[in-house]
Amino acid sequence: MADFYMSNITGLLDVDSIVQALLQAKAKNVQNLQNKRATLQAQASSLSNLLGALKELNDFVGNLNVSNLFKGKKVTVGDQNILSATAESNTPNLNIRNLSVSQLSQEEIRVSSTGVSDLNSTLDPATFILKYWTSDSNYIETKINFSGGTLEDLANAINSAQDKVEASILFDGTSYKLMLSEKNVANSTKETTVDTSVIEISSGALPSQLGNLETLQKAQNAKIQIGDNTFTSPSNTFKNIISGLTITVYQAGTTYLSVEEDYSQVSSNLNNLLEKINSLIDLINSQTAKGGIFQGNAVITGIKPRIFSLMRPLVNLGIINVDDNGKYSLNVDALNNLTENNVKNLQSAISQVKTDFISILEDLIGTVNTYKSIQDKQIESINKRIEDLQNILKKEEEKLRLEFSKIEALMYNNERLRARLEALAKPISETLKND
Repeated sequence: MADFYMSNITGLLDVDSIVQALLQAKAKNVQNLQNKRATLQAQASSLSNLLGALKELNDFVGNLNVSNLFKGKKVTVGDQNILSATAESNTPNLNIRNLSVSQLSQEEIRVSSTGVSDLNSTLDPATFILKYWTSDSNYIETKINFSGGTLEDLANAINSAQDKVEASILFDGTSYKLMLSEKNVANSTKETTVDTSVIEISSGALPSQLGNLETLQKAQNAKIQIGDNTFTSPSNTFKNIISGLTITVYQAGTTYLSVEEDYSQVSSNLNNLLEKINSLIDLINSQTAKGGIFQGNAVITGIKPRIFSLMRPLVNLGIINVDDNGKYSLNVDALNNLTENNVKNLQSAISQVKTDFISILEDLIGTVNTYKSIQDKQIESINKRIEDLQNILKKEEEKLRLEFSKIEALMYNNERLRARLEALAKPISETLKND
């Protein structure tokens, strides 16, 4: 049977205070371990933040394609209301003084010559071949089997049978007619002429209520002229008339167009690199400053000079400035001067920085990871020691309370015996007085 005890039954002993006083030394050991654990946990959290910043920087540098930074092309257009253009890396530098847009593309639209006065009117059944010319010599034919129904039913039958012609309904103020238009103007290079159309009924006929097809809008290709050369496109976009150059026209007119090197990706990526480095520097500064959690820690403080050594190729070119806090900024004027006069040196320096960063950052990440692993193990060990001490304290507290309970029980019994003796002695004392 387990020992049973009640505390403070006599009121003569403050058992709680006595027990806490006796256990105070060991409880202080637990508190010291808890304080040490809190410090290690704070350091581990800071190391996690540092690892995050190092990995983010490492990912950015690893994904940086240095050669692509120098392949950009910039297009300048005199009148952007007339056209816009984009260029790829293989587009040659050029200056077109007179680029004329003489005609915009447009899709062919054809409508039935007659129609119905009521959309609910029933059309006769009809079978016909819908022909769509993709060029002057090539076409696509689709057989349409219409079993009769409304004008909307006919439009649905045409649309479900093919994907080159869009069938819809036109109301001309008097009657509802079938309208057929090119679904995508880029699908055909053929233009409407006096004798031919892009959209035709090659055999059979529309329902008798609709008559024949008439041209509402002619199909035409867009046309531009550069020098003595005329170029056409079924859409308003011209691709690769010059390698990698895409021109989109908006209205007729004449303007100029130039293509030149574009190094904006160089400056934007360098700025992104410096931003990530400065975020890392801010973190290190906060952790190693006076009173910081890693003040004087050689592992953490050593990161900043290593980064500076990695950036030296760019610093030596004069395009990177470093302030007193070790933070970096881009010297735009010096960068622009290099892109204009010494691109090869700039590209070589950026490539060197990338190569060095990839090697060193992996080492730094490994070092910090190892440091954090050591701290994690220390935290785990301290947690075990705290748990063991708390179990010991709990057992000792139970033991002490049991002992003091026994003492209190003895004191309680002695007090009861004293009271009984006094009770017995009082009648005897009174008898002696009377005698």
